[in-house]
Amino acid sequence: MDRELIEICKENSATAFSVGYQIVYLIYVVLSVTSIFTCSYFIKTFIWNSTFHPNFKLLLTMYFFAAIFHSFLFTASYLMMIERFLDYQTDCDIHVSMVPYAIVHSSIACCLFCGMLTQVFMVIERLLATIKIESYEHNTSFWHILAYLFFCIVLPLSLLVWAYQDADYNSPVITAISPPKGVEIRLNILYIFCFFLAILALILLQVVRFVNKRRESRIEISLSGRFQIVENIDTTTFISSILIINMIMSVIYIVGTFTLRNFQFDAFINNQPALATVKTIFYLHPLFSFLMPLISSYHLSKMRERRVKRREHLMAIKTKGREGSDAYNQLLHDQWTQHFLK
Repeated sequence: MDRELIEICKENSATAFSVGYQIVYLIYVVLSVTSIFTCSYFIKTFIWNSTFHPNFKLLLTMYFFAAIFHSFLFTASYLMMIERFLDYQTDCDIHVSMVPYAIVHSSIACCLFCGMLTQVFMVIERLLATIKIESYEHNTSFWHILAYLFFCIVLPLSLLVWAYQDADYNSPVITAISPPKGVEIRLNILYIFCFFLAILALILLQVVRFVNKRRESRIEISLSGRFQIVENIDTTTFISSILIINMIMSVIYIVGTFTLRNFQFDAFINNQPALATVKTIFYLHPLFSFLMPLISSYHLSKMRERRVKRREHLMAIKTKGREGSDAYNQLLHDQWTQHFLK
């Protein structure tokens, strides 16, 4: 065994047994395990029982399933580390085996990039719902489902094959979330590409929301179109919060890891466990998976409250007598005003 490998084994062993590193990792595992149940509950209770369009339901379900699988795999990576603790005799025994490492890490990467592209296509789907406002409620087909499955699963898998073509899974690592050697450049390119896609998607989402807000008060739109407008406003507000939080965490991760990789800090010189601990802190995906169903539940609850208030407002409009006549005249006035403002 060469001296360089012995030094790597010592550093990795010290990191794995570091109290700070274990505390951070364990906190993220607890968040991951919790998010498995909360995301599953959200899918069953909120998504599948919602009035969302089938295409949006599909994408939203895929997005939450990606978070569930990531949480499951993150927990599995910690169990792999525990297994190495049980068999630990020498410093190099702390490294995870190649085959489990390759399987778990590749699957984690798939979940992350599938989730990133799925959130982009949720925005595109809402754009289509805005363009086809009058007919979109009944506009769904098997080909639409195939297209979304291709762009949200097959496409990210193809990109990962490109990014990991030179991956060396024999490199010594103590956790499956660590990327193998040979993928850093392509993986960074892919990550930055997805990040800029998310920025463009967020901008587009605000445009879609603005357009639907402008349409909301138009009376001449059909009942189906009006329902679609309300759903577009509610869902774009809901998606915006998820995208913004995900973007903030992505910025923290990208800037944090870039800074640690390219700058020297006195606190981390000859202190590999501290450096690894901070890198793990910047890996905020378990925190996002934990927050996502909570934030989503809050927004959907508010969405239901707004719909109830709209219904109560409509029910409160008088239809008889002088008050009913005034309400009818007001509706006619609004309709004519909108007609001449076109």
